Amino acid sequence: MRTHLITEKIEIESIINQCDICFVGIIETDGTPYVIPMNFGYSDGEIILHSAAEGKHLSLLTLNNRVCVTFCSNRKLVFQHPDVACSYSMLSKSVLCKGSVSFIEDLTKKVEALNLLMKNYTERQFKYSNPAVSNVKVWRVKVDEITAKAFGQNFK
Repeated sequence: MRTHLITEKIEIESIINQCDICFVGIIETDGTPYVIPMNFGYSDGEIILHSAAEGKHLSLLTLNNRVCVTFCSNRKLVFQHPDVACSYSMLSKSVLCKGSVSFIEDLTKKVEALNLLMKNYTERQFKYSNPAVSNVKVWRVKVDEITAKAFGQNFK
């Protein structure tokens, strides 16, 4: 499968903005990856995530707050001949972000982050109750490294 590196920030952000979920990789205590699908918001090199206020993912993040977040868009199965398995390929574009998680604790900043996250799914405006905001964990992933690729396309 042919791959092509994508370096333009506008194209990278376009790939991210076409996605409705991302996959967050966290390190298990034995060093193996623990990957979970999550809803997200993205702005200015930061990924906003939210989760329950407790759970395995949070326990692991207290030990190591480094994460890898992946996005994939424009998926399309193509082939040269329908009877030849090796002729099948997937056209797609992906973004891989490495960074560290911090948690937003201030209620006003949590609401701003939740609004950014919701903007990825709807243009509606929301009001949040204080108990709802207090009982959700809001993550901020500061992206330290970002790479993007296009797969399976003709890059002549």
